[in-house]
Amino acid sequence: MPRPLSSAGPDDVLVEWREYCDPDGPWLRACVEEWQRQGHFRHHRAGTVLVTYGAAWLVACATVPEYHFGEPLPSLANARAVIDEHGLLAHLSLTGEDSGVTDADGWWAEVSGLFTPLTEGLAALGGPPAHSDQYWGNAVGLTGDVLRRIESLGAPGDVRATADLLRKASGREHLVSLRDFPDGSWSRRRTCCQWWRSGSGYCGDCVLQDSPSRAR
Repeated sequence: MPRPLSSAGPDDVLVEWREYCDPDGPWLRACVEEWQRQGHFRHHRAGTVLVTYGAAWLVACATVPEYHFGEPLPSLANARAVIDEHGLLAHLSLTGEDSGVTDADGWWAEVSGLFTPLTEGLAALGGPPAHSDQYWGNAVGLTGDVLRRIESLGAPGDVRATADLLRKASGREHLVSLRDFPDGSWSRRRTCCQWWRSGSGYCGDCVLQDSPSRAR
């Protein structure tokens, strides 16, 4: 799983988070367009939703393990975006400051504080409305995927209990299902990141794994 960086690589660009999210700036628009290009998408929604998928993955990897293990949660307040040579969000750069957060509600305040300007910027670029589950389903649902991965590495503690706490703290419990699934997994997002439209198949925790058309 990717971990936050303190600085950018030689081929990367470091951008203040709100500058990255500005719909009138070059970064967010270029990121959407690059996702559209890579996936050969015709539907503009795909590119905007995939931007939030990428961001949500980085945020979950930066915060969920820390929360589960009871370690200091990094502050996201002064995060910066690390943009790679293709114009995509590659990493988060954090200051290393401790947020002081000790509970799930505080964790969600940190995450939603970072995510809100991103959804607002994407909505202004023609994506779904800023409150859309298409965006927020990534921020909520990917917590389960991160916890399943650290469980597979032998992480101590009740990872399912942590997943349930974080889900409830989001106030959007409907965006992830936590139960035993036939494929052996126990976490499933209830929204789609749209990558299947590229013809590359389905994510392991994708809602489309439960589609009736796949069972036929």
